[in-house]
Amino acid sequence: MTVDTMEIAVSLFIDVRISLVSGNVVARHPGASSDAQDRLLLAGLGPLRSVSPCGNTGLLLETARGEQWLVGLSEASGLVASVEHVNPFADTP
Repeated sequence: MTVDTMEIAVSLFIDVRISLVSGNVVARHPGASSDAQDRLLLAGLGPLRSVSPCGNTGLLLETARGEQWLVGLSEASGLVASVEHVNPFADTP
């Protein structure tokens, strides 16, 4: 496997693939035929260190620089509904 093809597949309510090299998040629209093209949901967060599912509709992406981003997907449309920077130093109640 070359570095260009390093991807992680995550099954949420839709199947999502995340490129560790570019940070691109792509998905197949629910109900799409097997020959349908994937849909680009989010482009270019940069090289990623890790990807973790968060519930049924979210992804936690950690960049190579240590930044963490919570990406929320809409169950209605399958599109990105939110992108939030996670501050690991924030006070938690």
